[in-house]
Amino acid sequence: MTGRGGRLIVSIHDVMPAYTRELRRLLADLDAVGARPRVLKVVPHAAVGGPLAGASELVELLCAEVCAGSEVVLHGYSHRAAGPYRGPWAARSRARLFAGDAAEFLALDRAALAARLEDGRRELRDLGFDPRGFCAPSWLAPPDIAATLRGLDFDYYVGLAALDDLRRGRRRWLPWAGYMGAGPRQERLMGLVGAALLSATPRAPGVKVFLHPQGVPGAPAYRRTLRLLARLVREREPVTYGHLLDC
Repeated sequence: MTGRGGRLIVSIHDVMPAYTRELRRLLADLDAVGARPRVLKVVPHAAVGGPLAGASELVELLCAEVCAGSEVVLHGYSHRAAGPYRGPWAARSRARLFAGDAAEFLALDRAALAARLEDGRRELRDLGFDPRGFCAPSWLAPPDIAATLRGLDFDYYVGLAALDDLRRGRRRWLPWAGYMGAGPRQERLMGLVGAALLSATPRAPGVKVFLHPQGVPGAPAYRRTLRLLARLVREREPVTYGHLLDC
């Protein structure tokens, strides 16, 4: 336990070339409230904006972030589903309602899923990054995703409300709040759920706040999330997932 009473994960989703300008603004806003280090969920071969390997400005930005203590997490491969959704009815329904065509890993069989994990990690390693963890786009993946990741020597898997430590075989629950970069109705729903979770678990050892670059900087839900972060960094120590697992 830290002197500030717990730990805080600041998680930035959809790090891809198409949002480089918005990501620069987002990172500057996080610096202004002291929310550093952070977790950067990177899409190596985005369907929108192209491969990270061709985006030198964003690569340089990521290098600076990692040098300052932030952590890169693999966040899908293209961030776009290439076919119909598979798996449990509840997951498919959630994808159709909230993810659009973004739930990439819910549309793959096991062989294709493993191939995209390997390709994505290789492309990031070729750029000098070595992701220890994986977070599926929209937090949606088949039930056996943890077994596949473990077989590929990933250290952890990030779900919406849990962090699976694949090395030690344990799970940490993380109350969450955040900004989706979506429409007003979805933002209101996520805001209500997140506020309820944080209020119900004020002494949780770790909490997570996630942000997306879409709509930055003007969206009201984004500004509200920054105000929440400004409060939380006074109460908790920002850390990465890797640091949280290694403690």
